[in-house]
This record gives sequence, structure tokens and C-alpha cells, in this order.
Amino acid sequence: MEFSVADWLREDQAAGPNAHQVTMSMPQNVFCWSRQSEAEGGEYLYGEAGALRTLRADVDVGLRGADLNAGYPAAWVRKADPDDAVPVEVILYGAAYGGVDLSRTSVVTFRNNLNKLLLTPLQPRDGWVIDGAWVGSALYLDIVKRPPGQNAAAPGTDQDRFTYYGYKFEALATEPPAGQEEQAAHVVDCTGEFAIMVQMRLGRHLVTMAAETDAWQPPPPDLAMPEDGSADYVGYVELKTFVIPVGDRAHERLLRDKYPRWWLQSYLAGVPTLVLGGRDRAGVLREVTRLPVTRLPAIAAERGVPFDAARLLRFGDAALDRMCEAAASRPGEHWRFEFDPARGVISGAVVPDGKLPERVIAALAAQGGGGEGEGGGGEGGAPEAEAEAEAEGGAGEEAGHEGDGEGEGDGHPHEGGGGGEYDEEEGY
Repeated sequence: MEFSVADWLREDQAAGPNAHQVTMSMPQNVFCWSRQSEAEGGEYLYGEAGALRTLRADVDVGLRGADLNAGYPAAWVRKADPDDAVPVEVILYGAAYGGVDLSRTSVVTFRNNLNKLLLTPLQPRDGWVIDGAWVGSALYLDIVKRPPGQNAAAPGTDQDRFTYYGYKFEALATEPPAGQEEQAAHVVDCTGEFAIMVQMRLGRHLVTMAAETDAWQPPPPDLAMPEDGSADYVGYVELKTFVIPVGDRAHERLLRDKYPRWWLQSYLAGVPTLVLGGRDRAGVLREVTRLPVTRLPAIAAERGVPFDAARLLRFGDAALDRMCEAAASRPGEHWRFEFDPARGVISGAVVPDGKLPERVIAALAAQGGGGEGEGGGGEGGAPEAEAEAEAEGGAGEEAGHEGDGEGEGDGHPHEGGGGGEYDEEEGY
């Protein structure tokens, strides 16, 4: 299977306003889980929101002057495996535990894979690899771990420090877990996570997707909430750090490189708000601002660096069409899809002796068991987004804050990796 990205882009450009319109429904939150920190055992607690952190009420004004270098590197509790890519089975165990209906789903994946796929038109120099298998009536996508040492940031390097800045900002911007106030003041532990499972329609595909979520902002006290528990309020928040830009070129880089990625990552999961920590080059926070996710495309356009959010959705729909078609032609086999920047082509081929289909089948048969841990309890207070309105790529008129990734590069952390400055992010 081969899918030419360059050919698709030419055809899409030529179609102009007559290009096929692809909509994405509002992601519906259907389940959640927490992953304990490694110190707590590292188990998955399905249906529990204990790892979801609450945004500080004074985050807009209370962090100015904070030094993101504080505690580096001694206070940083790193993951034992920096490329601890979460397998697709975790989604299936969660769906079984929570009674999530997958009968109409055509794609099951972590957000990481969709980030890579949909950003391909804007990042033609960045190759990627995604594994997949067609089982039953759906394509199951799995994150491919990088070769040992590839793109790994060595302790003490700028990239490593910038990643710490992201985790440190998350720790500063959120309330510490109950009973852990003293530890949270001195330790930055990135080994735990909270993830949501959402379902949405992207063009012709009904997608069940899991994504790590940074924090939750409680509703305003004067917001009327229905007594039956149903509500349209969605308080999930993504946290990001960036260098406050100096000069026109720095502003342009921010709008060109980070806005599309910030938009896509949050939009896919139905996260409505970005909280951005603007720092100087010494790592000191100078400002904290908020941006509504759906307005990012319009903000970038108003500032002279537009990106076509609707095109990213169209491309994702078309690429998933080809990937599903290829995998369905040989069901029950392990496929590897790879984008080659040199050729501008997404190719797919069967992996001899690949085990992904067997893993998926076993997880589907587990009926709520398996995984590294089986959490109990209900939703644990985790809020749900029940909206079903259609959205078409996001737009807006509100001015946003700018940042600069100059000198910071772009790494590729996986889902579950947290909110560092090096975001693919994430991928997770």
C-alpha cells in the first residue's frame, strides 16, 4: 500500500473551495483511568480519576516569577523507560471494564498516532511509524517505540532541561494531591498519568481514542449545573510552556510551528482550554495566559501565519481510508504504516511474525481483565463531556499569546509522557 502525500496535497489545493468537506463531531468522553506513579506501583486504575490534577485557582497570577529550574535534576522522578509507550490493549481493557460500546468503532488508537498522521501535511520532513491490525470490523493502531537511544535527551542537556520545565510547570500550576502537599513541593514525579477515552466521528471513521489529560478546571461557582448530573461543561485543560518571543521571526515560528500542534492535540480530545506558561530564556515564568483551543486557527491567521485546520481533518480522513482499506484486505495480520519524508509517501506492509493481532484478540476476549492493574470504583468524580455538536476545524477571533521554540527543537514523547516543551504532543 502506498499513499502519496504530495499528490493528495496537490489535488486538495486544486479543488479549492470545492474540496471534500470533512467534519469532526465533538469528542464524547466515555471513560477514564488513572495510572499510579511508579512509587505507588504503576498500576492502571480503570474508572478512577485519582491522578487527575486540579488547576490552581490563582494560576493566572500566582506563578509569575517562579523558577522552572528549581529542583532540576535532583527532584525529577523520571520514568524508568523514557519511551514507555502505552499499548493499545490498555484502551481495550478500559473499554471492557467500563462497558464502552465498540461495536460501531472503526479505528481504535491513542491520540499520539493521530497527532502524527494528521500533522503530516504541515510537517513533511518528520517521518513516523504506526503499527496496525484489522480485527473484526476495526483498525487497531499501536504506538511504535523508538529504537533505544534515538532522540533520547541525555541528563543535563538543554532538551532534557526544557522537558523538565514542562513537568515543573504542570506541578506548579495544579493543586497537589490530598496528603501529598509536602512531597509535591519538592518532587516532580512524571511517572503517573490520567487519561480519558473519547469517541468521535472523523469524516467516515468512528474513532475511539485515549489521551492523557493534564488538569481539570472546576466550573465557576455561579454556573448552574443540572440536578441529573448532565452538563455541557468541559473543564479539561492542557498545560504548555514556551519562550516569550523576541522579534518578528520568533513570533512567526511560534504561530507556524506550535499553534497547529497545540490546536490538533487538544481539539482531537475535546479539551477546550490551553494554559500557557511564558518564560524567559533563563527558565523564569513571566506570564501565564489562557487560549481557547478552537480559536487558534483564527488567531494564527489574524497574525499573518495561517494554517488550514480543515485540511488537516480532510487529510486524516483520507489517510485513514487508505490504511483501513489496506489492513482490511489482509485481516488478522500485523501491518506497519510508515511515512518517508524523502519520498513523501505513506507506505504500508505486513510485518512477518508480528504479534499485534494476537494481542488485540486476547484483549478483546479479556472482558475487563488483564493489563498491569485493574482499578476498581466508579468514575471517581471524573467529569464527562456529553456534547455531540459538529465542529469543523476550529475558528475564532480572540487574540492569543505568542511563544518561541527557538533553540528548543521538537522531540517526540509518547502518549503518557506529560506536557514538556518538547511536544508532539504527543503525543501524550
